[in-house]
Amino acid sequence: MKLKYIYLYLTLACFLGIILIFIFDGYMGVYDTLIMDNGQYPQTIEADQWSEERYGYLASTGVERGGRVDFTYTVENHRFSTYNADIEISFMHNQERVADIITEALTIDSFDEGELTWFLDTSEIIPADYPLEQSYNVNMVISREEIERKVLINIYPSPYASKPVLIEPSR
Repeated sequence: MKLKYIYLYLTLACFLGIILIFIFDGYMGVYDTLIMDNGQYPQTIEADQWSEERYGYLASTGVERGGRVDFTYTVENHRFSTYNADIEISFMHNQERVADIITEALTIDSFDEGELTWFLDTSEIIPADYPLEQSYNVNMVISREEIERKVLINIYPSPYASKPVLIEPSR
């Protein structure tokens, strides 16, 4: 008589196990998101879009020379414990570090999120002697513990940049 509902209990236990696997595999963990706003259109890079190998491209944005890009980096902790990480954000040009933006320890409680904001002013990062008519590419590197995220920033020349005009004197 006791074994009458054993298969029902086993079926319910398996069903509950499958549900728990989906929850722990798809929801639990630490996820990061980056929002880049260059004044024309904001771009959002979700946690599953960072893989260059998987998607075949590097996350990137463009900005006009003399412009500004605002960044918001969000780290979501979907775990039962507090998440601690040292976050370093820097700009690189041709494998050479151009600027260190943020070095900060971030502590996020369980099932909470932490956020960092900063901006890139292109006039501060481009060398003064760099030609006005050429693009300048900068890699932004976000390091969080063993994870490294890269974003390519293309600083393109302004179509309205003033160019010197030589006028020959009249005789």
